[in-house]
Amino acid sequence: MAYRGAFYYLAGLVFLTLAKAKHTLQGYSTPKPFPLSETDRAITYDAVVVQDWLAQLQVYTGQQDLRGKSVLELGPGSDLGIGLILLARGAARYSACDVHDLATKVPPAFYEALFTRLPELTGSSDIETLREDLAAVTAGRPARLNYVVREDFNLAAAFGTNTVDVVFSNAAFEHFDDIERTVELLTAVCKPGAVIVAMIDLQTHSRWIREKDPNNIYRYADPIYRVFHFRGSPNRKRPHEYAAAFRRNGWQDITLTPLTTTTEHYPHAPPGVTRRFANSASQMEYLSVALCARKPAPGH
Repeated sequence: MAYRGAFYYLAGLVFLTLAKAKHTLQGYSTPKPFPLSETDRAITYDAVVVQDWLAQLQVYTGQQDLRGKSVLELGPGSDLGIGLILLARGAARYSACDVHDLATKVPPAFYEALFTRLPELTGSSDIETLREDLAAVTAGRPARLNYVVREDFNLAAAFGTNTVDVVFSNAAFEHFDDIERTVELLTAVCKPGAVIVAMIDLQTHSRWIREKDPNNIYRYADPIYRVFHFRGSPNRKRPHEYAAAFRRNGWQDITLTPLTTTTEHYPHAPPGVTRRFANSASQMEYLSVALCARKPAPGH
């Protein structure tokens, strides 16, 4: 066991070095675990993300109807397929904010393929309106589809205050360096009674070692991990820290639902994690979670 732990410790350092070098040389370019050129796979991926969000929303609120709702996505990544799917499902407006301008570089063929599949995926046949929405956002005109790129990720400056009914996020929160500020900005942007459904990936992100040692990034003391930090690298926040940030900003009814967990059963934490995470509060058996919370309405 000791030899195995030492191997994963050293292997993790190699992957951390490669990740930082890739970011330095190429920047952030592949938010999905496969290229956008795999069109059908990418469209299915977007549809499954929406399906998973709505399933969590159903459990949390008892309904998943988006009609008349203003929806905000944090970090849409490589394309605006999710936004188009949400509009097709009845959302009145879709807004998204990212620090990386990826979604304006999507080949038109991707959206043509998506429009072909939308009736099957959503039951909507109003494709022409969605085409107009996409054309408007591409031309920088106001539309139901609203995509903003901001280096400072200032949601309030991008979308105003009290404008959002539902917030969705998929594997984005773990990349925010300052989750407290992000939640503060969300609190300003959201209307009273708004809800958030955020899928948070707590694991190591490098492909090979993620499968072999999913908690690898937690093996390193803070000074060592900081050496490999770059903007967007996993922040190593644990579920209770996300919940605490929302609680401090006045959100209520906070739930944390494990989505994937370790297959081994550890009493406190997997062997080899650094001391800061070697406790029951860190819930190291959780590899990904769904966080749901509600901004209180007046009188609540």
